[in-house]
Amino acid sequence: MKTTDITLVFQGVFKPYVTRDFEAFERNIRFTRKVLPGAKVILSTWEGTEVPASLAVDAVVMSPDPGALAPLKLDDDKANNVNRQLLSTRAGMDAVTTPYAAKIRTDCHLQHAGFIDFYSAQRLLDGGRERLLACSFFTPDPTMFERLPYHVSDWFHFGPTGMLRDYWSAQQMLPQDARYYESQTHAPDSTFFEKKFRSRFAVEQHICMQFAQGLGYTCPRYLNDVSEPVLRDYLRFLGREIMLLDPWQIGVMFNKYAWVGNSHFQQMNNLMHLDWLALANPALDGCREAGHLRALIRQRARKKNSGRLAFQYSRILHALLFDASRNGHPVRRIAARLARRL
Repeated sequence: MKTTDITLVFQGVFKPYVTRDFEAFERNIRFTRKVLPGAKVILSTWEGTEVPASLAVDAVVMSPDPGALAPLKLDDDKANNVNRQLLSTRAGMDAVTTPYAAKIRTDCHLQHAGFIDFYSAQRLLDGGRERLLACSFFTPDPTMFERLPYHVSDWFHFGPTGMLRDYWSAQQMLPQDARYYESQTHAPDSTFFEKKFRSRFAVEQHICMQFAQGLGYTCPRYLNDVSEPVLRDYLRFLGREIMLLDPWQIGVMFNKYAWVGNSHFQQMNNLMHLDWLALANPALDGCREAGHLRALIRQRARKKNSGRLAFQYSRILHALLFDASRNGHPVRRIAARLARRL
């Protein structure tokens, strides 16, 4: 695969200066261009955005701002920007003319382009069949702490341009769906984290489910529907249609969420590359060092089983364990030490 076959679509807010939160959007684009020489770069942002003439992009696409929805979670005040994300990503993808495309947020950059090597190797194993490459953070494991089938991370996507256009062609989220759990009750077996949701589905679910339904997969009826048909089809979807790589394998740097890589909780909660390998290629056919990988997969499965059981039997303590306002509580400290030992 040649870099000239790829267009990078930077999607989202753009500011020409370094912000108070040390966001440097121009730097993100500049760094990424260095690791993908020859690739085209498109910035897809909002009408009225100040874009300096010196910005090193091949095209700027500006869209009208559709506005935000109510916050995604009941205990949060951050706007739900799903419709903004859908509109600006779709507009950027419509401007792509190369066979392959990557969607990346404007607050991220690429440190290297390892995703190309991983994708090309998997494509050979698949006999030329294409997949949608996505990031393991945040793609939650639906059998762990946040059971959200079809919640595929939107940090970074790569694949054939037509596939990305299909994926991002989802209908916009309706205001009543954004406020669904203000008037509806969560499922009786919902976990501490699942009960926080205000919207009917997470942003990533809303987008991914429409793509998966178009391919004939069974999708959830509600946020944390992990019934047997849904779970079976979601795991099949991941194994056949998706490729999950860890951020350091992709090369994506997301400073805002740098803490995630050091979080034992998130490493257990998310489907990492090893978990995906066990779904997509259980026999590890064609994998280098298959014996070593097999041992790592078994070790990770044991850790996840322990974490799953610990989470299940500690439900009575979840409000205490996971309430961020009680960081210094002795029970939280003991739980953190136990998690590190898993």
